[in-house]
Amino acid sequence: MSIAIVTVLILAVGGLSWLAITRTQTPPPTESPRVTPTMGVTTPSATPTPTPTPTVAAATGAKQRFLATSDGVWWRASAGQCGSIEPLLERSTDAGQTWSDVTPRYLGIGQILSLSPYAADQGQMVALMGADCTLQGMRTFTDGQFWEPNGDILASSTYIDPANPAAVVTPAGTLDAPCETPTGVHTGAGTTAVICGSDTSQSTDAATWSPLGQAGVLALTVSGDGQVTTARADAASCTGMLVAEPGAATCIPGVPTDAPVALTLDGDGVPWIWAGDAVVSAR
Repeated sequence: MSIAIVTVLILAVGGLSWLAITRTQTPPPTESPRVTPTMGVTTPSATPTPTPTPTVAAATGAKQRFLATSDGVWWRASAGQCGSIEPLLERSTDAGQTWSDVTPRYLGIGQILSLSPYAADQGQMVALMGADCTLQGMRTFTDGQFWEPNGDILASSTYIDPANPAAVVTPAGTLDAPCETPTGVHTGAGTTAVICGSDTSQSTDAATWSPLGQAGVLALTVSGDGQVTTARADAASCTGMLVAEPGAATCIPGVPTDAPVALTLDGDGVPWIWAGDAVVSAR
């Protein structure tokens, strides 16, 4: 066999071998593009924080206030707490511009439970007296300089005795209060009204209570014909104290609603309030 033939055979065998190899090899698979998962991040929308509604409530206990007037003479008092916080009783003859301290400390007064005018220019009250906090009616005939006990006052007054705080004592008898801690009680012409927290209830039959339908009440009084007038906080309609009379409401700007309040009617039926350091008229 010639060298040329051998060379041709070698080349032919090599070519066939290469072809066989290339046909038997499997090409690498073509990978699909990898999808990278993404985590959906949801940013919660900010929820507005509601502005809390201020909670108001009538003053109770030592902080309770009283206001009364007749024939140009004014009386006001902070109740105090028998045995721990001294009460304060004051008198004015200039519509509350100036006040004189007439607290009967010499008698050992411990707490004032009610306050009202007597005989035009004099005053009377129900109070706890002495070290044993005895319940007494007290009256002055000397413009508040001297006071003396008077049993008739207990029978004719409306008050809440701390020894039995869930009861309301009235001239018509004792009523079960509509709540555990009533305050601000007043009576007139057979109507008794009382504050529970900042809600008000009234009784016209000396037996049952019905809601007055006013919220935010800080003080009240009852007129001689049994009509209830209230002083209350109502931020939606008044930036101060709202005095609600039967058929009318008056906003007194700038009067604080976060402090003890007392309310009374003068001889003409005009409401007056004592709030903070001021005594002001609603008309």
